[in-house]
Amino acid sequence: MKKRLGIIGCGQLSQMLGEAANRQGMSVTFLCLDEIPVVQGLGPIFEASDLESFLSACDVVTVERESIDDVILQRVRDTVGLAPGYDALVVLRERDTQKAMLDSLGIPTSPWFCAANTQALLAGMTAASQSVLRCKRTLGGYDGGGQWRVSSVENAEEIPQDGFPIIAEAEIAIERELAIVVARDSLGSIVTYPMTENVMRDGILIGSLVPAMVSDSMTEEAIQHAHALVAEMDYVGVLAIEFFVTEGRLIVNEIAPRVHNTGHWTMGAVGADQFTQHVVCTLGGSVRKPEFSGAAAMVNLLDDKFPALLPQGGVRSLIQTYGKGLRKGRKVGHITLLGADTAVIRNAAKDLIDELHGPE
Repeated sequence: MKKRLGIIGCGQLSQMLGEAANRQGMSVTFLCLDEIPVVQGLGPIFEASDLESFLSACDVVTVERESIDDVILQRVRDTVGLAPGYDALVVLRERDTQKAMLDSLGIPTSPWFCAANTQALLAGMTAASQSVLRCKRTLGGYDGGGQWRVSSVENAEEIPQDGFPIIAEAEIAIERELAIVVARDSLGSIVTYPMTENVMRDGILIGSLVPAMVSDSMTEEAIQHAHALVAEMDYVGVLAIEFFVTEGRLIVNEIAPRVHNTGHWTMGAVGADQFTQHVVCTLGGSVRKPEFSGAAAMVNLLDDKFPALLPQGGVRSLIQTYGKGLRKGRKVGHITLLGADTAVIRNAAKDLIDELHGPE
């Protein structure tokens, strides 16, 4: 097993990956791109202009986000190596190639098409006979940004030209949002974590509940999709899949080729949380089976809102802040709730969400 992990990015995901690497006795080095680093004290930090020095300190490199310049990714691939691999990152970072791969595997999504400009969007609307479309940038646009609801020619023309290319999806009735985190090692062994039930506000994840209130058959379907995806890409590391439930069916919304907000609840809840799992797998170790019983929840902290009191009575609360400056809609930390009783944890999470983010 290798000992020196490089991470591209210096945000909160890198922070938690670095902490996990340090706990495992591994060294970690960071490449800072355009963010203000919150990884101080966890390992050396290099600027993009000093890429070669960064690479010389690494045995393998992973990423905390998808939108990384191809020149950097290719240089990493050709020297120390990437985990997950270059091809997987390139396919998954853009929504159109991601959706095309899902189609090729027979994994259901909302009907979609790609549009390079306003004229292509209008033509696609006519051909698809869809009255309402959800349009998203093919690259970026997370937490509700870079997305538009289009129901008319006027709406379509409101999308700025620098917003294209986009994918346009048929608007569906969303009954619930779910997610699953999957991990695969370099030998092809795969594990999945329990599914989460997600609570959203304005396109932003504000909470996750575990166990999700979902049937065994739907859980098994999600696991099968997860296995098919990581096997198809020869994927190494942790990956998250977000699902919609519509008309009682499970469809894939998006895939994130990295550790993910919906897996933060695993910290303190399982033996090998998502960050430890990703570090071990990317460094060439064997995937570890998660050990979980009872219930858990994660509630995001946004802006300057913090709870007056943490839940008591059968609830163990863990709080992690990221050391980030305040900005409207920015995630600055999260709270994990753990306990034996599912109803107690779900109620405690709901009360926290109502206090911090308002009732639904």
